[in-house]
Amino acid sequence: EMYSVKKCGVKLKPPTLVVTYEDESLHRMRCRKMPLRNFKANSNVSRTAEEMKKNARHQMLLKDVSQIQIEKMLHIVQGTLNGLTIDEAVKKAEKEMSVDPEVDLNKLDQSKVEKAKRIMDEAFEQNRVKPGDDDFQYDVEVDFGNEGAVETSGWDSNSDDIDEF
Repeated sequence: EMYSVKKCGVKLKPPTLVVTYEDESLHRMRCRKMPLRNFKANSNVSRTAEEMKKNARHQMLLKDVSQIQIEKMLHIVQGTLNGLTIDEAVKKAEKEMSVDPEVDLNKLDQSKVEKAKRIMDEAFEQNRVKPGDDDFQYDVEVDFGNEGAVETSGWDSNSDDIDEF
């Protein structure tokens, strides 16, 4: 069975993940509702998203939906379960599922670094230009000029100090 996911969203009452897709064998638009039965205000969002993607019933359909997108939808549901308005929940989910460029990832704990990497990987894949895309160019050369002059460093300037092993 071949599915082409068109939209992914949530219904808040009751909490449900909703996926609109095209069944390519029948050439028909379909809609699948996946109830979030055990999802609570304090549930682990990334674990729930992972379980949904691995669920045998939803696996074929959710394989083309990124875990980051599912997590964002779950954060929206969780925000409303915690008493936020829909707008507040969406803003909080967007903040939660983005990487602050000012944050030093070297100073974060491992789980936050992994999450940041997944978010950045997804952004990269969305923006990547692949062969076959309309605006793909092969072997592009970019000259960055000498905007930032190369700094010299004492440790690499003198080749006389090479240690023999």
